[in-house]
Amino acid sequence: MRSEKIKRKNPLVALLLSAVLPGLGQIYNTQILKGLVLIALNFAISFLVKEPLILMLESSGPLEDRPGFIVVLGYAVAGLALLIFSMIDAKKTADTLNKDIESP
Repeated sequence: MRSEKIKRKNPLVALLLSAVLPGLGQIYNTQILKGLVLIALNFAISFLVKEPLILMLESSGPLEDRPGFIVVLGYAVAGLALLIFSMIDAKKTADTLNKDIESP
């Protein structure tokens, strides 16, 4: 028998925290390392997209012909995939943690 009381996790809170910043929902679910890795990945994507985005915005012409467009598009897709993964993972983990608490 464990002396510490395990608190239920609200799956909606976990999902919304990850929607604000990928990794926060994992930290809420007590998956600290996983949450920190997701936050670091999010910041890495944000940092790496900065120069190509500035280059693309300072150029003229059709959007798809601007330098850096493909790179920015790639980082946008990666960021969106990270966001979606983080939200789904946070909700599923909260659900799983709650099931583990309820089962004997």
